[in-house]
Amino acid sequence: MIRPSGERVAAVLTFCGAMILVLGSFAFFAVSVMVSTGDGRGEPVAVAMAGMAIAGGFLLLILASVAGWAAMNFGELREWARTVSISVTAMAASVERRLRSGSVAARHF
Repeated sequence: MIRPSGERVAAVLTFCGAMILVLGSFAFFAVSVMVSTGDGRGEPVAVAMAGMAIAGGFLLLILASVAGWAAMNFGELREWARTVSISVTAMAASVERRLRSGSVAARHF
C-alpha cells in the first residue's frame, strides 16, 4: 500500500513530539533528584516540589508512550482516526505558531 506523504510527515512529527516529551520527563526527574538531595530536603516545600516533579515526569512518560504508539501505528489507523490525528497535529502546530507570534508581539511593549 502506498502511503500518502502527509501521513509520513504527521507520523514523524508525532514521534519527534514523543521524544520531546521523554526529554521533558527526564528533566522533571532530574529536578526531583536535585530537590531531594539538596540542603533543604526535609522541608515541606522541598518534599512537595519533589513529589510534583515525579508525578509530572511520570505523566509526561505516559503521554510520550501514547504519542509514540500513535506514531508507530499511524498507517494502521482507520480513516476517521487518521483524519482526526492529522487535524489535531495541524491544530497544535497552528496554536504553537500563534503563541510564538504573540510572545514576539509582547516583547515590543
